[in-house]
Amino acid sequence: MTLTLPRPHRLPTPGPTAPGSASSPVRILRWPEQSQQLDHCRALGIPRLLLVAPTAPPPHCVDELEDWIRTPADPQDLQARQAALQVRVAPRDPVLDRYGILHFADQAVPLGPGEADLVRALLASYRSTVSRDDLTRQMWPQGEAPPRRNALDVRVLRLRRHLAPLGLVIKTVWGKGYMIDVQPDTQAADRRVPGGE
Repeated sequence: MTLTLPRPHRLPTPGPTAPGSASSPVRILRWPEQSQQLDHCRALGIPRLLLVAPTAPPPHCVDELEDWIRTPADPQDLQARQAALQVRVAPRDPVLDRYGILHFADQAVPLGPGEADLVRALLASYRSTVSRDDLTRQMWPQGEAPPRRNALDVRVLRLRRHLAPLGLVIKTVWGKGYMIDVQPDTQAADRRVPGGE
């Protein structure tokens, strides 16, 4: 019995960017042939995908901006690795779009108008304290009083529930105001083996 293997797909020519994506920040390099360019990219913090020759030992990746794939490689695998590198260098701050949808960490949550206004005010000073007075003025402009004394607190409480799935929190800065931030990493606790220490 003869086994016929499909011909390997043609890999892109290494260069400043990946194929079909002239704006891609990921540099594709052949390893070990382009080790000098690799050193240059590492020094400048340029994300890089290394195409490793079939018989070459794999490179030692020095940071999260580097990945490698052995040649010949399937184009889909190559694109997936490139996309993963692009995600690693993408902006990591939350963004509220014009439709009131909050985007963060490849997730999104729609917000009501009042919640969107509060998030907008907090994101204007991302990871910094915004005073209660400033928030109240922005939420209820032109001197109109909030419907209740604790209206801001209630809105913050509701918003906290919406932000939790995104990995965002609103922190209370006692006596001063509020700030929006990223939730502390709790995944390490989830990785524990049952019965382990």
